[in-house]
Amino acid sequence: MKLYLARHGQTDWNLEHRAQGQVDIPLNETGIKQAEELREKLKSYHFDICYASPLSRAAETAKIAVDGQCEIIFMDDLKERYFGSLEGSDPKTWTMDDYDRRINSNEGGIEPIKDLLARSKRALEKIKAENSPDSSVLIVAHGSFLKTMHFNIVGYDDDTDFWSFSLENGEIKEYEV
Repeated sequence: MKLYLARHGQTDWNLEHRAQGQVDIPLNETGIKQAEELREKLKSYHFDICYASPLSRAAETAKIAVDGQCEIIFMDDLKERYFGSLEGSDPKTWTMDDYDRRINSNEGGIEPIKDLLARSKRALEKIKAENSPDSSVLIVAHGSFLKTMHFNIVGYDDDTDFWSFSLENGEIKEYEV
């Protein structure tokens, strides 16, 4: 299966370096343009299906980018990592390494990294089960979530540097799964 991971377009909170988590923040003007640019990139691709987070920034990006090419299925498991009381704050002010599997912090009510990895693995397994091996599938979701999806595809262990991978707003990455 060809799997494409795409991150939603920019929001005002992205500009302000605020953890959005599961707060439903819409795309800003730049984010809409990024979704339109993603649509242009995707015109040369064929997708059998698109899965997207139901949070508006990802849902709107998916709708713009797919532009009617295929069905979009909204899946709760594709929502961004829950940041608890830290949602809306600047991650640079946090006192823990929220991507260290050994620490596996849930400070401030944050969704522990092991839980997010398990949720993204569950979503990946469901998508693989629902589609044929020769399918072409697009997933439109969020930065932290897509980070864990990436590592569920390529592999990880307790010493993995989760900071070594990220997708920018409107960026897409291709995998064979």
